[in-house]
Amino acid sequence: MVRFPLAGLTIAVTGDFGPRRTHETLKRWVEKNGGHWATKISKDVTHLISTNEDYRNKAPMGNYQPRLAVAMFVLTIHSVKMALKLKLFTIMTFDWLEDSLMKGFRLAPRGDYLVARAIKDAKKVKRVSKQTKKETIKKGIDSFKKECQDIQDQLFSGTALALPYPYMTSHCPSTHIKLTPLVPMSSPDRYHIYRDSTLFAYDISLVRVNLQQNKSERYVLRLCTTHSAPHSFATLLTYHHTHGAAQKSILAPMGSDWGTAFGAFMAAFWAKTKVEWDERFAAVPFRKGGGEDAFVYAVPKEGEPRGEVVGDFEVGG
Repeated sequence: MVRFPLAGLTIAVTGDFGPRRTHETLKRWVEKNGGHWATKISKDVTHLISTNEDYRNKAPMGNYQPRLAVAMFVLTIHSVKMALKLKLFTIMTFDWLEDSLMKGFRLAPRGDYLVARAIKDAKKVKRVSKQTKKETIKKGIDSFKKECQDIQDQLFSGTALALPYPYMTSHCPSTHIKLTPLVPMSSPDRYHIYRDSTLFAYDISLVRVNLQQNKSERYVLRLCTTHSAPHSFATLLTYHHTHGAAQKSILAPMGSDWGTAFGAFMAAFWAKTKVEWDERFAAVPFRKGGGEDAFVYAVPKEGEPRGEVVGDFEVGG
């Protein structure tokens, strides 16, 4: 038995539903499935299919396909406005028509199928999205402020160890980076975490866990740069462990040049992991030279910023 899901319905349409959903196409769908096609609003119409835009604008009923007859292109009756005035039928979304045809029976005119409800829900989604965006931006700003404050606290704490990192000249294989003496310098500028051209943040954690001793250790290694140009740099190291307070060190003081600060960063990385910075992407880097006593660096996942290799650096903020 042939089913006609639109039998007994008189359907009018207003709005542009795209090149594959012309009014001419919708007319064939309606008539093929037992419905009647209306070219104007009257008391005989049972359903008006409308776009959100036409509903909001109370648009005149018209077919936006130029190849159709002029008589069908624009009518004098304001379809949505008249439909709301008559209150004789419901104004539906295109999804109601499509889903009714796909399922083979007429769906109830309720919920998201009502244009008014769809518009209301769309406004809510937009409002929530806008609020979420604002909160995300605020969270990012707050996080950046906290990052900067943490750096300032360490640089000016007076308790952090300010000394040349002992591995920089004698233990670090990366001797192609020219190092200069670490002489503390005053700097009125504020600092933030350095990010290279890949947006990788030079704020990394090196971890070592000893299950037998129930001990967990972590170094946080940071390469910092000033907010404004010309940029100067600083390198910080913080040691966290299970039993005790954090120990902070300044490996390259405020006002350091790029070679000094980045050299200190690479030297500290090698000293703790026994792996050179440029070889950090090895499958099991901590086993290469460090053995069980070495700290482990978790390489960022594929698709995330991973940092440049030494020869590719473009020094910036």
